[in-house]
Amino acid sequence: MKNTHQEIEGIDASTLAGKAVDAVKTKARGIFGEDFISFTLIEFVSFMILNNKLASNGIFITDENKEEKYIEIIETGNTDLIADLEEYITLLDNIKKIQETKNEYDGIIEALKCLEDYNDAKDVTDTVKDYLRR
Repeated sequence: MKNTHQEIEGIDASTLAGKAVDAVKTKARGIFGEDFISFTLIEFVSFMILNNKLASNGIFITDENKEEKYIEIIETGNTDLIADLEEYITLLDNIKKIQETKNEYDGIIEALKCLEDYNDAKDVTDTVKDYLRR
């Protein structure tokens, strides 16, 4: 006998939680699609090139030192370097937006996986309603 049990993100697809995961995935594709449409592979490569260019100038920007490094670059007065920094910040902001969207999706899926009863309509609905109403 063939096993017809299907899972979505590790949750039985026949449960309410499984159906909710499917709805969340559909919604996420729309949200990710919008973010990815506006952020192309070319932009990602441009970010990497700018990051390497800054590094070759001895500038290594991290979350911990970014304000200090931004000021350091501005104080050089080098207009090309400042323009590179502006583009770097814009691209980094776009990358972070995509990461936040992915983290939000992962959080909802994890919350659904942690439900005690995958068929508890209230718990399933409470977990996904805000995300699906976006």
